[in-house]
Amino acid sequence: MLQKKKEKNTVLADTSFIATVYNEKDSILEFLGSLKGQTQLPSEMIIVDGGSRDRTFEMMQEFFKDWARQERGGNIKIHLNDSTSSPGRGSMAVSLIRKEGAGISLGRNTAIIEAQSSFINVSDAGCILDPHWFKEINSGRDKSRHHITGGMNYALPGSFLQRMLAMCIMPGLDESREDKFMPSSRNICFRKAAWEKTGGYPEDLDYGEDMKFDFNLKEKGYRLRLNPGAVVYWKMRKDLCGIFRQFFRYAKGDALGRMYPVRHFIRFLSGLVFTAIILMGIFISPWIFFALIILAAIYSYKAYYRMLFRWKGNEGCRPSGASMLPAMLCVPLLLIYIDTAKVFGYLYGTFKR
Repeated sequence: MLQKKKEKNTVLADTSFIATVYNEKDSILEFLGSLKGQTQLPSEMIIVDGGSRDRTFEMMQEFFKDWARQERGGNIKIHLNDSTSSPGRGSMAVSLIRKEGAGISLGRNTAIIEAQSSFINVSDAGCILDPHWFKEINSGRDKSRHHITGGMNYALPGSFLQRMLAMCIMPGLDESREDKFMPSSRNICFRKAAWEKTGGYPEDLDYGEDMKFDFNLKEKGYRLRLNPGAVVYWKMRKDLCGIFRQFFRYAKGDALGRMYPVRHFIRFLSGLVFTAIILMGIFISPWIFFALIILAAIYSYKAYYRMLFRWKGNEGCRPSGASMLPAMLCVPLLLIYIDTAKVFGYLYGTFKR
């Protein structure tokens, strides 16, 4: 039987890939491996380390040195730490920058300033890129100067808690609407000129900076385009403390960036309604608690819909068999936990602002 010939990497000219990392020793090799496995590669990669205290930076150096050695005599030439040169056809420049104390916005801006290309592609450590991600995220980029392309982010199946978290927060392809699409910067491609026009990633925000960047792009007249073929897989937080910190920080970023005020007002209002029903159930009549069952079902309908009906792209995270009933019971509790973190985060960000 003839073996299928492996598709060779090709280099896309005038294209930079940038990312920021910090203390990612447990995930960095998986992330870089998914970059290496792309069917199409950028003409340069620039990765900024914000001063990792573990071996992240050294592991990246070793990875790219090994990759460069493996490619000797191959179809790709890798110039390590030489992003200021102009790579020839079939070659890729890699620059690893250590910038102590750089947050994610400063790290991204630093990388983009160094970039020599017209097109910038962005993702994050902790993600796994589909082998065709780079090719897809750059498809159709020359059709309009006012198009910004983002792709779909799907959850990686993990523990029971990680699956429940995915069900609560990760939309499927069937839920994504182009007119409301706001790409995450773990999966986006834009012209460097667009980044310059908006003033770059907002360095006064340490979280929510990518959504603020999206809003700034839209204000400048750019259209945010969804390409569902550009897929990034995202690892969920492993424990409740990590989940609380994550959504506290997101909400704090919303408050500092003056984003989604109506959404957060509705969240506050919902919390007050739930609290009022609980108090009335305690002090007036326990029958009032039945209202909580109805409200919990309404509150959790989107997660239940993903669990039982359609969740295109995330089907692997669905519970099955004996885990179905615990999942149905845990979802409302996890949603309340997430919204509590968001309430405190938004309040903190409001007072800090």
